[in-house]
Amino acid sequence: MDSGKGVIQKKVLIQASPTVIFRALTESKELAHWFCDRAASDPKVGGEVRASWSVGKEGRSQRGRAMFTILEPDSRVEFCWVEEGGRKISEAERHSTSFAIRLKRGTSEVTVCDQGPPLEDEEAFDLLDRGWITVLRDLKEHCEARQRNARRQSVGKAQAG
Repeated sequence: MDSGKGVIQKKVLIQASPTVIFRALTESKELAHWFCDRAASDPKVGGEVRASWSVGKEGRSQRGRAMFTILEPDSRVEFCWVEEGGRKISEAERHSTSFAIRLKRGTSEVTVCDQGPPLEDEEAFDLLDRGWITVLRDLKEHCEARQRNARRQSVGKAQAG
């Protein structure tokens, strides 16, 4: 992220289909496996995603709410945050998070872009930047496990048939 621009962009290669990744980005049960502790999602443009996390040593709960602004199946997901930490965010404070999924040499490349107002605090910037590395690692592990399970089920059905 360039603290002058307010943009973080990261890429990760995931050994999973775009469909598996798209579900992980949009479905409540999937989001709760890698992104947050609990989620509610209405995956349609204008629909909401609500998420809650346990944070800190004391495990206090933090909540966020975003609106889906772009949904292109197996290709792109974008949402705009309207509430963070249990408080509504003003228009000037809002940021968007987008995920682009594209096939690349037999795997899926996922690019996340978190864009919002510039962060003036370098420590907050570094924390957010490192946080996205962790979040993408969790997304990768989750999607690759889902893909392996789908393959096992497919092989099991073929052998049984």
